[in-house]
Amino acid sequence: CLGHIGVAREVSVLWSHPLQIPDLQLNESARPAAESVSVVIEAPELCPQYSARIIRGIKVGPSPDWMVKRLQAVGINPVNNVVDITNYVLYETGQPLHAFDLSKLRGDAAGKPAIVVRRAAEGESLEAIDHNTYELNSEMCVIADAVGPVALAGIMGGAPTEVAESTTDLLIEAAEFAQLATR
Repeated sequence: CLGHIGVAREVSVLWSHPLQIPDLQLNESARPAAESVSVVIEAPELCPQYSARIIRGIKVGPSPDWMVKRLQAVGINPVNNVVDITNYVLYETGQPLHAFDLSKLRGDAAGKPAIVVRRAAEGESLEAIDHNTYELNSEMCVIADAVGPVALAGIMGGAPTEVAESTTDLLIEAAEFAQLATR
């Protein structure tokens, strides 16, 4: 029951009080993500489900005050509107998200940005968004582009694809990672 909605469901059952969750309406994109990015899961035992959504024409900036206050209330320091939204969704639903700067994802043979969910290769490394470099091993699950790792799956994104003030297009990741893959 991770996330505020999960806790609310538990409390709803315990108190025999119906839970009212607003019905969300998704506006589907005219262009499916598969037309803009190649997604391949090479390690389904580590990641049985991976979803990507492309959002174009965004402006990175500060988050609204109401979101800043809510994130601070759960111990999260605000970063920017994009990162803050991913953290907000995590605490609300229990579903981790990650945002990549789409323009920084290197492409496949057709030139389309690539996402490959795979085991890390022995000796690979990743400069993470905390600006530390981590040595990877084959027990770890990584999100890679056509050239190399861009995130340690379910743990931390990489600095090379980090959302910056200049970012205008995003790839939003929502995935299910095996517990052993995120230790």
